[in-house]
Amino acid sequence: MVLHRVHHQILRSHHLFEPLNDEQLDELMATSQLLSVDKGEPLFHQGESADAFYFVIAGAVKIYRLTPDGQEKVFEVIGPRQTFAEAMMLMDTPNYVASAEAVGPTQLYRLSNATYIRLLQSNNRLTFALLGKLCVRLHQRVNEIETLSLKNATHRVVRYLLTQLMQAQPVERQFELPMAKQLIAGHLAIQPETFSRIIRRLIDDKIISQDGRRIVILDRPRLEQFE
Repeated sequence: MVLHRVHHQILRSHHLFEPLNDEQLDELMATSQLLSVDKGEPLFHQGESADAFYFVIAGAVKIYRLTPDGQEKVFEVIGPRQTFAEAMMLMDTPNYVASAEAVGPTQLYRLSNATYIRLLQSNNRLTFALLGKLCVRLHQRVNEIETLSLKNATHRVVRYLLTQLMQAQPVERQFELPMAKQLIAGHLAIQPETFSRIIRRLIDDKIISQDGRRIVILDRPRLEQFE
């Protein structure tokens, strides 16, 4: 019960759940499942019935699709206190449009679409929270499309490193890559070998250093101008 209440507090930190009162949150949780999955375990596959969305407590999940030639395209990696697949509730299609798989050991809630929609219909604040969430994600996707379409691979990697720095320890000028280089390369729509070559150039030019997944920014102005 204590763990259940802790999770309630974590859920309330997300704007999709913050507007819910205690009774509404209990109703949602009564039809949810707390899952613990291992690395590589699928949560759903593209084309399966979309009857639930997810909230990550700990760990990470990749959202991906397979191209016609079998290549894996990673759209996003979802970390703690983030939701995914919630857009399916308001889409015309009843099926998931991508697949989801745990990147490592992950704990997350599987939440009922039907219950959330019922609560949504009776709570205007929740309705606007959901609209805001979807607008933000749409804006992110537009920016990603622009980057993937107009910028070269080096710019994508540099922008990715700077984004990770700002999300982690900008004062200390270091951070850990959140996933394997193959996943990062897939997310940036480049080959893993290309990603490795760009990282090696940055290291050789003494702009960054690398120790495993830990990246230290040695010269941020040069990184920002790197071509």
